[in-house]
Amino acid sequence: MVSTGFRFTSPYAATSKHPKRACPRWHGTNTVPVMAATFDHPNFRVVDDFLDEDTWTQVWSDFQFVPLHPVTRTLGAWKLDDGVPLGGDEVVIARGQEPSAENGWQRAVAAILANPELPGTLIDEDWDRISARPYVYPQGTGLSWHVDDHELYAGAFIYYAHPHWNAHWGGELLVAERDSEADAEHGEMPIMGHRFETESYSERLLEIGCGNFVSPKPNRLVMLSGAPHMVARITSAAGASVRASVSGFFLRPGERDPDGRDLDGAK
Repeated sequence: MVSTGFRFTSPYAATSKHPKRACPRWHGTNTVPVMAATFDHPNFRVVDDFLDEDTWTQVWSDFQFVPLHPVTRTLGAWKLDDGVPLGGDEVVIARGQEPSAENGWQRAVAAILANPELPGTLIDEDWDRISARPYVYPQGTGLSWHVDDHELYAGAFIYYAHPHWNAHWGGELLVAERDSEADAEHGEMPIMGHRFETESYSERLLEIGCGNFVSPKPNRLVMLSGAPHMVARITSAAGASVRASVSGFFLRPGERDPDGRDLDGAK
């Protein structure tokens, strides 16, 4: 990794004037307390202040130099109006394996693997690898509604590496509630809508009709169990600021897509 020599001071550091505030905790019956969870929900878990500031700095520093490529819009959940987010190369790490220190952003993955209690009961236990890659969403980009493929993935995670965010910039992770009655009647929610014909997928989502949002707060980790979700478009108010994340999947044993591609998109 290239040494940058720069440091940032988190705008979210607690002060007497602006103390840190946590999201209210979800009191559902299917949750298990885990490491400093800021918010627990049956469909997702939020952990704030996930990395120490030095490690966070190293992760964000690496985003300045990591090779990034336009994310294809011909595969997975990406739709033509999602814009052109940027993605880096994917790494796949075996469960129990030590992540490489070559890329600073892999330190976020190392922190997840170093805390085996993090997945709790949210992520299915039968995963043997974890995938990860850096993503950058500039203004005008987002990711359409989709469901992660349960046959491939036991769950997913997103770590927000950017040093600052404004609530007016968008980029929220929207997570729909699960509708067990509709699933029983019509079958499980499809992984994604068709590329151009999205009405039937929209009808299922409108049937659910409600859910939660998670702001891309800096140094925040989010873990997902597989409910329908999307990334809200980054607004023009963000200017040159970007939503920078490290995201990936807990992979079940077995084969992935023949080309090793992530078919479901980023987070």
